[in-house]
Amino acid sequence: MVDRSKHIVVTVHGIRTFGQWQQRLEMLFKDSPEIAFYHFRFGYFSIAAFVFPLTRWLLVSRFRRELRAVVQRHQPLHLDIVGHSFGTHLIAWALRGLRDDEDIRVRTLILSGSVLRADHYWADLIPSRIGRVVNDCGIEDSVLLLSQFVVPLTGMAGRVGFVGMNGPEFVNRYSTFGHSGYFQDADGKPSDDYMRANWVPLLSSDSPARDFDARTSPNAWRGVVMWISNNFEPIKLLVLTLPLLIFSIVIGALYIKAEATNRRLAAVATLAEGMKYKDTLPDAARPLLDTIQHALFSGFERTAILWVDDNPPNNYAEQAEMEKFGLCFARARTTDEAVRILVANPGVFSVVLSDFARDRDPKAGYGLLDEMQAKKIDVPLIYYVARFTQAQVDDAKRRGARAEVNWTIDLLSEVIDILPPEAKAPSDLELVTQWIRGCSGLWLKPTGSP
Repeated sequence: MVDRSKHIVVTVHGIRTFGQWQQRLEMLFKDSPEIAFYHFRFGYFSIAAFVFPLTRWLLVSRFRRELRAVVQRHQPLHLDIVGHSFGTHLIAWALRGLRDDEDIRVRTLILSGSVLRADHYWADLIPSRIGRVVNDCGIEDSVLLLSQFVVPLTGMAGRVGFVGMNGPEFVNRYSTFGHSGYFQDADGKPSDDYMRANWVPLLSSDSPARDFDARTSPNAWRGVVMWISNNFEPIKLLVLTLPLLIFSIVIGALYIKAEATNRRLAAVATLAEGMKYKDTLPDAARPLLDTIQHALFSGFERTAILWVDDNPPNNYAEQAEMEKFGLCFARARTTDEAVRILVANPGVFSVVLSDFARDRDPKAGYGLLDEMQAKKIDVPLIYYVARFTQAQVDDAKRRGARAEVNWTIDLLSEVIDILPPEAKAPSDLELVTQWIRGCSGLWLKPTGSP
């Protein structure tokens, strides 16, 4: 019985195809039972996946593992590999990633429609890893222009050939067809003529590769275009990285502006503090100074605040200003609703803000404060009202309220002063995550809430 493992041919197809040519190539050897074919197939690989280096790298790694397994299982005397289009990328980088001590040697490597760069270096793999490389090119291969001009770290060696010393161990061959001309006739119908004439002899023996070149000498203009095309990689990388560079510059500028604004604001606060101690700061400006100082030292973490008011739109302007300091507001219309939210979210809310009078809430006024104390909800409460007397303020504080205010600056100052210091400064990733998420997910809605 013939040992079919003595000669193995591995084939790898390209993107946007299921590699029907692989089976057709095997059928050309139906009378050669000593040759075993193994076809590496990876399904329909989209152009989008081809563009990103990570997805290509993952598939290269998978092919390398599969190749190792086949060789270790059969230990063939002869190993040949045939690849087309993106398959040539998988083959080249899989072979280059093999360890020096791995006993895997390719007798003949046939590449067709290769997406590799023309300057891909083969000499260090010949003859230690590869006996000979045959690179078949289609000089009308327009598909490879996409690879050359758009896809990073790829090229069009399947159109223009590899740069290198051509000879028995390395040869570029050129035909006048496009990307799939190796498997089709001039009318675009499936044909095995090219494979039969140019690949079967190479896979059947060690006979020299037949050399042919259908190119014609370019005129001056075409020569310039060819030179630009062949050396387009730096331009391509610049174009592809330019958006990232611009984005980095914009973000860096915003960061610098924010830092400068923060320093200037701190300088103003320091100057005002000096005026305060020299009694040259007007009394009316002291609350504003305190608010600025509190804001400068407040943390960057999102902070949850519960605002109780039977008419929430009354407070939208204040909330909009306070949200700039990283404050997030949950809203309740009644005392009972507020208590349910607090009970469902222990330790979540840093402050409770409330109006005093609510027409349809029998527990308005000090009722919310009493309910919180009865349920041992230890969260500072600030009353935000239209007007008050000093006696009312003193009474509210005596009952356990943090403060009673009627001015936005006072309210902001009181809230920021209550906020606990950060346990640690958030990382850049945490800041970005908070910015993306906003206030969502900071608290849970109590069961039964609308």
